Amino acid sequence: MSSIYGREIHAIDHKGRVSIPATMRKSGAKKPLDAFHVLKGLDGCVALYPPDEFAHVEERLRRLPLWDRRSRIFTRMFLLDAQKVSVDAQGRIMLSPALIEWAQLKKDAMVLGQGNRIEIWDPKRFDGHLATSPDSLEQLMAEVFKDERS
Repeated sequence: MSSIYGREIHAIDHKGRVSIPATMRKSGAKKPLDAFHVLKGLDGCVALYPPDEFAHVEERLRRLPLWDRRSRIFTRMFLLDAQKVSVDAQGRIMLSPALIEWAQLKKDAMVLGQGNRIEIWDPKRFDGHLATSPDSLEQLMAEVFKDERS
């Protein structure tokens, strides 16, 4: 799977369809991705995983202990509105009303590449999310990569 980067703003039509840019649908193979697993993302977005990446997510979920109550609750919440969607001939996917509500999407959606997945955000909500971070990019990088050697 190729890495997915970039961001674009696309309108959400009256049926809940949003375009996924062709550059983000490229799989490294000759033909673009024609399906995604769509579910609640963290921080109030919608997450789209290509099938091969979602297989890794499912494997991690399978390793969670069934006897652990928090694991069961997390899995239920995480997969509650999950679905596999096809990309139509115009490069769009259909978002369920539940996921549109989860992400507070209105008429526009920011489609954001995140390496192994795509996030769909309400543009204003995303800007607010970034604005509330108490740290700068440099501070976050130092913390996240503190155990890495350059």
